[in-house]
Amino acid sequence: MTVLDFKNIFVENLESQIDQNELNELFFWLIEHYCKIDKISYILNQNYKLKIQEKEDLQNAIELLKKETPIQYIIGSTEFKGINFCVNSNVLIPRPETEELVNWILEDNPKNKKILDIGTGSGCIAISLSKSLEDCFFEAWDVCKEAISVAKRNSKKHKTKITFKLKDIRNDIFYDNKFDIIVSNPPYVTHIDKQNMSKKVLNFEPHIALFVPQNEPLFYYKKILKFSERHLKSKGIIYLEINENLSKDVKELLYNNEFHDIKLRKDFRQKNRMIKAVKK
Repeated sequence: MTVLDFKNIFVENLESQIDQNELNELFFWLIEHYCKIDKISYILNQNYKLKIQEKEDLQNAIELLKKETPIQYIIGSTEFKGINFCVNSNVLIPRPETEELVNWILEDNPKNKKILDIGTGSGCIAISLSKSLEDCFFEAWDVCKEAISVAKRNSKKHKTKITFKLKDIRNDIFYDNKFDIIVSNPPYVTHIDKQNMSKKVLNFEPHIALFVPQNEPLFYYKKILKFSERHLKSKGIIYLEINENLSKDVKELLYNNEFHDIKLRKDFRQKNRMIKAVKK
């Protein structure tokens, strides 16, 4: 089977489920991952004969895509801030909105600060920041030991110095350290939002990292702010990714917890998805 033969089979099997533009993108992701063939190489050599293992991997990928498995979980990696991160079903697939949260912190250019990432998942926030803010100290927590394992793997891959810890922000945490900055992309999807989510997210991404308890949409923000009472320094800064429908509620919550200079920021879709505040 040539790579061109595979493309024809690929399209034939998936064109009823996936639109043409996305199909082309997925095709090139797969042949680059499994065959090390980029777009230019494909154009120049469409008659490249697939090795037995390449053929098996690509055919298996078709079956997984039919089940709506995210391509990132199929190939085990994704890009975030121009960096390649290992991902699996124990961690969320990093989103462009979270890149914008990281960009906001980088714009502020903190120096010699202790920074805590709560709910680190793949480690994408802490690792991306650490690569640019080399004089800062980083700590990153997650409730899931499998997620911590993925984050440690990514940190080692990118040669960053981050202290990873298995901690559950849902519980009261009394800790020796105080931090200058706390950043978090906590669970914020409500049960109403859940009804409109794609099967790719619902069936494959970790629910513990997505959903808030029913009727408690601010649950994780309240827990993070309770922790910050003791463990975020005076004049320390908190950066949070938020549910666009809860922006006013989160802003009020911050104000009621003695934060000031509260700023909302819109994402590339012009939705309120990030908030920053300074502790009094």
